[in-house]
Amino acid sequence: MDNENRQTNNRSLEIDFSKLMDMRVDYAFKAFFGTGDTLFLISLLNAIFANKKIPRIIKSLAIVNPHLEKHSKGDKLSILDIRAQLDDGTTILIEMHLYDIDDLKYKTIRSWARAYGEELKTGEGYTTQPPVICVTFANGSLDEGESQKIHKCCKIMDIDDKTVFSNALELHYIDMMAFVKTINEAGGIGKGETEETMLAKWLAFITEKDIEDKEIIKNICEEQEEIGMAVSTLVRLSEDKVTRQAYQRRQDDLLLQQQKDRKFMEMEAENEKLRKRIAELESKHILQKLPRE
Repeated sequence: MDNENRQTNNRSLEIDFSKLMDMRVDYAFKAFFGTGDTLFLISLLNAIFANKKIPRIIKSLAIVNPHLEKHSKGDKLSILDIRAQLDDGTTILIEMHLYDIDDLKYKTIRSWARAYGEELKTGEGYTTQPPVICVTFANGSLDEGESQKIHKCCKIMDIDDKTVFSNALELHYIDMMAFVKTINEAGGIGKGETEETMLAKWLAFITEKDIEDKEIIKNICEEQEEIGMAVSTLVRLSEDKVTRQAYQRRQDDLLLQQQKDRKFMEMEAENEKLRKRIAELESKHILQKLPRE
C-alpha cells in the first residue's frame, strides 16, 4: 500500500462514526454508490457475485437513467436507486430498502419485468437480449419463517433436476438485519480477502450504524484498502452541507412514513379485533334465537 492510501486508512481509523450518514438510507446509498467514480460499486457487485460463486467479474460499468418505463396507463412511475449497464449490455438494478419491505420481492420481480421488456430493440431476436440482474438490500427477511439467510440468489429453475431454465433473470436479496445479528453475535468477521468475507466487509460498511463494536470497522479499514477509502469518501460526503441537508430531509421523510405505517397497522389490528368481536356477538344472537328442543 503506498503512503497516500496508508494515510487515508489512518484517517479512517480516527473518525467519529456517529457523524456518518447511514448508508441504508436510500439517499446516502445512491449518493455514495450511484454517482461519480464507479470503483466502489464495481467492488460491491463483484463481491456479491463471488459470494455465490457466479463466474462474472465486472471491470467497468455505466450508471444509466434510473426510471423504468410504464408498460400500461395503470403503471406507477418507478425510479430505482441505481441502474447500471455492463459492457455486454447486461442491466443491473440496485435497490436499498431500510423500511417498507412488505411485498418487496414481488416489487423486485415487477421491476425486473419492466426493465427486461425495455431491452429488446426492434428487429432483434429474443435470444440476443441481455439479462437483467436485480440486487435488493432489505432490512429484514423477505419470507416469513425463513432462517437467518443473509444472501439468497434466485433464478428460474426446473423444479425436478434444478437446472437453470434461463439466465435472463437473476435476483439477489441481501438481508442486512440478519448480517448485523450475525456479526454482533460473532464479534467480527474472518481475516483475509476471501470470496465470503469481501461481501461481509462491504456489508459491515453499509450497516455500520447497527454494528456494536466499531473496532470491527476499523480493523476492516486497516486490512482492506478499498473499505478504508470508502470510509474516507463517506466522511467527506457526510461533511458536505448540501448533501447532509438533503440526506436529513430524506431520513425525516422515511421516519415519518414509518410512523404512519405503524399507526395504520395498529388501526388495522384494532379493526380486526372489533370485527371478530362483532362476529362473536352476532353468532351468540343467532344461537339465542334458535328453537330449543
